[in-house]
Amino acid sequence: MSLCLRWTDPALAETETNTFEMLPGVVVDLAAERLYLMNPQGGIDAIGLASGNLLWSSKAAGKPLAVFDDRLAAQADPTGGSSSLPIVLLDTKSGRVISSIAVPTAPGVMPPSINDKMGTSSSVKARADHDGLLVWWTITGRGISPIPGPVNVRNYSGAALINLHTNSVTTLASDQADAMIRGKTSAAMPSLSGVEGVYFPPQRVDGLFVSVKLGSASVGQPAVLKRWRADGGEPLPDIELGPGFVASSISADRSLFLSVSDSTPGQGYLWSLYSIADWKRVAEVRLPDSASPFFVWHSILIYKAMPSAEEPIRLRGLNLKTGTEIWTRALRDTAYHGPYPPHR
Repeated sequence: MSLCLRWTDPALAETETNTFEMLPGVVVDLAAERLYLMNPQGGIDAIGLASGNLLWSSKAAGKPLAVFDDRLAAQADPTGGSSSLPIVLLDTKSGRVISSIAVPTAPGVMPPSINDKMGTSSSVKARADHDGLLVWWTITGRGISPIPGPVNVRNYSGAALINLHTNSVTTLASDQADAMIRGKTSAAMPSLSGVEGVYFPPQRVDGLFVSVKLGSASVGQPAVLKRWRADGGEPLPDIELGPGFVASSISADRSLFLSVSDSTPGQGYLWSLYSIADWKRVAEVRLPDSASPFFVWHSILIYKAMPSAEEPIRLRGLNLKTGTEIWTRALRDTAYHGPYPPHR
């Protein structure tokens, strides 16, 4: 049972765009007040952020990738024997198919699939820019053997640029793809003091580098959020995160920092949300899951809930003002769950 302890409207950091990928297979469009997700039946659902209501559903593709200009780029499952990655453009208002585009992949390599297979996993991403729709992918193959021993790992990757006026596809060389994926070259990380013993390498967000330094319960030291200015590495005052820290993450829209603690066993995890714009704590809520992909829209916490014996993996919408769950939607599980060859 979720219990909301506090919510105050934060001064949110500005994001570069109103659209973002919350997690693989879930794309958010804040301006349209909706998100697009992989449904368990193999299609795509458009869901209203406020209500969780189904706006439309499409079986033409299975995985949302990116939103732009009232279009949703999505990945479809390749048909038997195909050597191309199928990309489908859907109308965001109706789910109607606008066009289908076959993106060639490496000769002799099966195209990326949405579901993982035994020993094989794939990742496909897309981003629209002034040159067109950039699509890039990786395929990782791991040898499966009943005999214990070293694992042979093979990685394949590729990228292509789709002209959104003609739907023509240009395969990109690896250096071209890397330059486009990175976009404008970011400034190198300055020398940061006090990084010894931090929980994770400093991450850049909203003009800062941030990390967490664990405390010590035996001497009453709480975990602290450490911050440095990105332009010169100047340290900023630490922010105490309290006892029982177990995890942290940044919201999918890059506006909130999440600190998760487990200081009261048996009562769920305490999520503490801080506005990155001013680093004030704006919400606290207890949930059964530790840190997971999330964002907040108009005081509604939307997060990925892990599967249980009773329920599959889901998205949940929780009203932070009342502590009540507003909606829940099942997600397609793309992980491979067996069978595997028996061990010898």
